[in-house]
Amino acid sequence: MALRDNAICHSPAGHLRYVKRKKPIRKTPSVEEFKPIVANIRAQHFNPGAQQSADFVEFIGLAGLGQAEASALRANDIDWERETITTFRHKTKTGFAIPLYPQVRELLWRRCARLNRGCDQRVFGIAEAKKAIAGACRRLGLPKYSHRSFRRMFITRAIERGVDVKTIAEWQGHKDGGKLILDTYSHVNRAHSQRMAQLMNDKPAENVIPMNPVAGENAKLAKNTLRTT
Repeated sequence: MALRDNAICHSPAGHLRYVKRKKPIRKTPSVEEFKPIVANIRAQHFNPGAQQSADFVEFIGLAGLGQAEASALRANDIDWERETITTFRHKTKTGFAIPLYPQVRELLWRRCARLNRGCDQRVFGIAEAKKAIAGACRRLGLPKYSHRSFRRMFITRAIERGVDVKTIAEWQGHKDGGKLILDTYSHVNRAHSQRMAQLMNDKPAENVIPMNPVAGENAKLAKNTLRTT
């Protein structure tokens, strides 16, 4: 403002340059940590909202959606015949569809059994489960995970299981073909790459069935016969 109002002739910060911040590798729970967290939340019998919170957290981890998408999910967003879930990404203001993953089907079926399937009611009656997550992590002696931590767990697990990055990006509602995921989860890609590198050896591939030599000769003979006729 001083420079604009001619109070000073040049900016004392004019020589400073923006320093790109390093991207931190955020703590991501493993599946072995995620399951006890959900179970611990569910086990708080004196908390009337424990079951609701446990289902909410479990859905985020199994479906890979964010807190806003999970809280906005309605029963009629689930297409049981086509096995898809239609959701809306609030960050990018775009709608997209994800598969009804087998690992989340039972949970949603149970939640929707309380509602009229196809109705416009919300599947979850809460918007967040921050206190429930914090309490479970504290009781279990785990790092302070958040809703986003479980979404990262889903993406990490998908990469480790060999799901291609473009497909994962589509599941997340990204339109960049997987660039953001490749940049953010490069540490996971390196670990996965090392595991895949172990497949590059001189042993016969396990998924290739060797051809019977006799069958091979018969195939060549039949091919030559066709050429001469």
